[in-house]
Amino acid sequence: MLQLQQGGWILWFLLLLTLYAAYVFFERYLSLRREKVGGERLMREIDAALRRGQAEAAMESARAHGGTLGRFLIAGLARVPFGVAAVDSSLKAALLEEEVRLSKGLGILGITAQIAPLLGLLGTVSGMIKAFNVLASQGQTTAKLLAGGIGEALFTTAAGLIVAIPALIAYHYLAGKVDDLISELEQRREEVLGILAEVSYDKPAQ
Repeated sequence: MLQLQQGGWILWFLLLLTLYAAYVFFERYLSLRREKVGGERLMREIDAALRRGQAEAAMESARAHGGTLGRFLIAGLARVPFGVAAVDSSLKAALLEEEVRLSKGLGILGITAQIAPLLGLLGTVSGMIKAFNVLASQGQTTAKLLAGGIGEALFTTAAGLIVAIPALIAYHYLAGKVDDLISELEQRREEVLGILAEVSYDKPAQ
C-alpha cells in the first residue's frame, strides 16, 4: 500500500490496466482454446459428399463439426450451386470475418504493452519534478524531503516495465494462436476449391 501511495495516480492506473489486460488475456486464451479447427475427418466427409454431388450433405457435416472451421466452410459450401468463383469469394469474405472475430481483444494487449512504459516514464518525470520542487522550496537536501518524489519515480518506472513485458508476451502468444487458426482456414479453403475444381462444379446453365 505504501508503494501505491508513493507511486501516485499513475501507479494506480497501471494497476487497473494490469487487471484489465489480465482479464482480456484469459478471456481470449479460453476462447481460442475452445475453437475447433483441425478437421481432417470433416474434410474427408466434405470431399466424399461433394464428389457425390451432395453439397447439402457437406454443409450438414460442417454444421455438426461446428466451431470456427464449421462456420467458415458453411459460408463457402452454401455457394456451391453458383460455381467455384462464388465459393472462393464467399470463403475469402468469411476468412476476413473470422480473423476479425478471433483477433478481438488483442489490440488491448498491444496498446497496454506500448503505453505502460510511457506511463512509467511519465511517473518518473513527475516524481523528479516533485523532488526538485522540494529542493527549491526547502533549500536543503534530506532523504525525508526527497523520499516522496523519488519513490514515485522509481516505483512507476518499475511498474511500467512489469506491466508491459507480460502484456507484450501475452499479445504475441495469442497473435500466434490466431495466425495458426487463420493458416488452417486458408489451407481448408484451398482444399475445398481443389475438390470443386476436380468435380467440375460450375454455375448451372440458365
